[in-house]
Amino acid sequence: MKKVYAYSLMNYQEDNMKKLIFCFDGTCNEPSDAQDYFSDGSISNILKLHLYFGGQLQPLNTENSQTPDQQSYYFSGVGTRGNWLKRKFNALFAPPYSDMDDILAEANEHLMQCYQEGIEIFVFGFSRGAAIARMFAAQLKYPITFLGVFDTVAATRGSLDLNPATFPASGIVFENDILGAHIEEAVHLLALDEKRVLFQPTLFNKDKRITEVWFAGVHSDIGGSYWFDGLSDISLSFMLSKVSDRLIFIAPENINYQALKTNGAQDEICFDDLVIKPLIKGTLHSQQRSNMNAKTLALRVVRVNVAEQKSDYLPLIHHTVAKRYQQVEDYRPYSLRNLPYQVLLETGEISEPCKGVHDLANII
Repeated sequence: MKKVYAYSLMNYQEDNMKKLIFCFDGTCNEPSDAQDYFSDGSISNILKLHLYFGGQLQPLNTENSQTPDQQSYYFSGVGTRGNWLKRKFNALFAPPYSDMDDILAEANEHLMQCYQEGIEIFVFGFSRGAAIARMFAAQLKYPITFLGVFDTVAATRGSLDLNPATFPASGIVFENDILGAHIEEAVHLLALDEKRVLFQPTLFNKDKRITEVWFAGVHSDIGGSYWFDGLSDISLSFMLSKVSDRLIFIAPENINYQALKTNGAQDEICFDDLVIKPLIKGTLHSQQRSNMNAKTLALRVVRVNVAEQKSDYLPLIHHTVAKRYQQVEDYRPYSLRNLPYQVLLETGEISEPCKGVHDLANII
């Protein structure tokens, strides 16, 4: 716990340069998710980041006196706007005239109002919000200091490809997976155990500025939105560690929770929603199907892309995957079966090449 809370004001390097932070939430994710704890629902890592960075909810996206040198903007996910029918349609298909374009327009409006030369820009996103974050970053003409995304899912605009071997290459919100030259650094955290075909991830093409790492868990075990969030707190802590020396982090016990009420006490976000407790043995929310529905499941193809195609480079697996394999008797990540890979060790070093599930037993 103390290690996580170290991402605080003391680590922030004082300067006069203002930071602008843009946080794009996942499909159907919004602040009211905090009231879904009884059914194992909660807020996502994106909303948590917004609040840790001093972001406000009431009124939304106003300044916070605790973080005068940085401003965070939060955008709820695709499928959270309009009446129930519009929400459902946009969540399923995300057509060109849907929430995505509205979200991008709002983000650009905030940027135009606040940007001055020398300001640093940080962009975060999850799921389709990660795809929007990547599109937003790609379109900007200003330098971007950091792009951090959780498990990009970009199968949108009505694309319903059920072939597990096909990575989204059309019908997505950006034309290619190349990191723009104006982006200094990018981090992409991926779900090793997601099985839903429609949730195949959109990887970056290999680039020395990009860190792409696979973690134990399914889609929302990486990007958050479960009440039992021990696994998503692992990826959250990793993302925070990547920006801890560049952004102010308000520890959960210091957040003004009274100011976070958006619809009365019923959906109040509290300390329990924001406390960070990474758990290697945390709940893995695996999907199960039967009969015909089983066709909607397939293992993820863990790989490194070059020119949108699988390459000979080895994917990078987070060391907590090995620790979970060693500590949880029934954890066997199918997607690593007979697969060559390397492990990002706790020291920050990269292991020698490994192969297959059982090589995880040899990681210290």
